[in-house]
Amino acid sequence: MRRYSSLVHTAIIGLAIATCAFAQTSGAITGAITGTVIDVADAAVAKAEIQATNAATKATFKTTTSEQGVYTLGQLPAGTYQLSSMTPFFDPFVQPGVVVSAGKTQTLNIRLQDVQLNTLGDGREFFATSAFAKRTTPQGPTPRFADGKPDLSGVWSAQRILDPGQPELKPAAEKILKEREANFAKDFPQSFCLPLGITLSNMFTSLWRTVHTPEYMVMISEGDTPGYRQIYLDGRGHPKDFGPTWTGHSIGRWEGDTLVVDTVGFNDKTWLDPAGLPHTEKLHVTERYRRPDLGHLEIEFTIEDPDTFVRPWIIKRVSDLVPNEDVLESICTENERDRAHLGGK
Repeated sequence: MRRYSSLVHTAIIGLAIATCAFAQTSGAITGAITGTVIDVADAAVAKAEIQATNAATKATFKTTTSEQGVYTLGQLPAGTYQLSSMTPFFDPFVQPGVVVSAGKTQTLNIRLQDVQLNTLGDGREFFATSAFAKRTTPQGPTPRFADGKPDLSGVWSAQRILDPGQPELKPAAEKILKEREANFAKDFPQSFCLPLGITLSNMFTSLWRTVHTPEYMVMISEGDTPGYRQIYLDGRGHPKDFGPTWTGHSIGRWEGDTLVVDTVGFNDKTWLDPAGLPHTEKLHVTERYRRPDLGHLEIEFTIEDPDTFVRPWIIKRVSDLVPNEDVLESICTENERDRAHLGGK
């Protein structure tokens, strides 16, 4: 059994350990991580977002790269860290098990993989203006219903990952994952125009809309099939004979200002992430939606499956309100030409 960090296979890293003296500050013994971030063409990536999370204390330290792609995370208490980069236009990068020693600097160079082939009209210049890009969000208080509960309605940008978590797989699931990695993810469900599932449908370049009433909430996703999902807020429970389905059966309840959504009744055909993390029909997903202000929606997924994971896997994301945008029609099978060119065994 080993620990697998989602989407690590999309990032190629070079790792070299160098020792040198590092300052001690405020009486605390610290170390540092430094390195250079490049893309697949070996060009420096400026303004890449780098984060180190202490495995024991969960304390986080953040920085961004210079114009030359150089980053330094200094004054890190000695310990083991998870280094990550959730930089727009690139696949998430996660490297667990980075050891920081007192009085030393570790060099860890990172190569980021573009979200999509970086060809003219289909690469970073597209994502720079897409729903995936960061933007200035509207300012203001959280909108609320007459009963004081937050109104989560709006058109939202693609979900950005704040914390990818660290799933721990059981052997059977790990075997499936390795097979999908060896095949370069050629059987990704959307390559057959199949649904993405609730963990992926609002994660990429597409906009999505929430229509929220006190009795239900509907999610409309621009880039998925069938492109909608219903969450019942009227106090009903899960039906005994529901499923299996692609998006499951969802019911919600309020915990203070947080909407907690409980979903069961899945089939086993969706992937939980682009790397190919599998699941069984025992999948149970709990989502927590919080709107701290007008312009942001915070989402936390707790993913449980006793046949797939050793323990629950938690993912944290955020979406930005895009009030001047709209959700358009997207038909997967129309003029589909990609699958014939996909590799794999």
